Amino acid sequence: MANSRSSDTAAVIAAILVLVLLLAAAGGVFMWMVYQRQSAMVQAERAMAQQARLVAEESRAVAEQRLVEASAQAGADVSQSVDSEVVNTAIQNVLETQQQAWNAGDIDKFMEFYWKSDNLTFSSGGKITRGWQSTLENYKTRYPSVAEMGQLTFGDLQITLLGSDAALVLGEWHLSRESQGVEDVGGKFSLVLRRIDDQWLIIHDHTSRSEQP
Repeated sequence: MANSRSSDTAAVIAAILVLVLLLAAAGGVFMWMVYQRQSAMVQAERAMAQQARLVAEESRAVAEQRLVEASAQAGADVSQSVDSEVVNTAIQNVLETQQQAWNAGDIDKFMEFYWKSDNLTFSSGGKITRGWQSTLENYKTRYPSVAEMGQLTFGDLQITLLGSDAALVLGEWHLSRESQGVEDVGGKFSLVLRRIDDQWLIIHDHTSRSEQP
């Protein structure tokens, strides 16, 4: 009878072991299936991300190409619509007339080619003057006499069109005053001009002074 009980116990243990092994195998299969599914999902997500990057890069390349084409067309349109030679001549005439007025000691005439507005800006010596009247007063304070004004010359002019009604002018200025017993001065300047009521006017002046012009 003892042998029978031992056999039954062994059978139960064996059955339990078999059941445990089956459960372990089933769990392993389940984990493997989960892993495979997760791997497939990760690969799919990576493929989608790569596809999205490719689409984004293609879209960006197309946008950049369109921007380049639009810029080129805009430049061509400006060149076709604006006679650069006529504009350059008009701006050079403004500066020549200013030079003549200055050399005649006529600051008021010189200032006629500045925008007569409170929005005019003049930058020099680290300070910004706003407004036409304030700029005129500064000129008259700094150059109170013909000796101080000297003889003005402009040079090395570079005119860049900013459209049909605006331009940037870079150049150098020099005041010859030794004959009046006053030291010469000079420097560089940059001007922004706009065509207002069919007249080219300076709306911004940035003038710097060199120690040795």
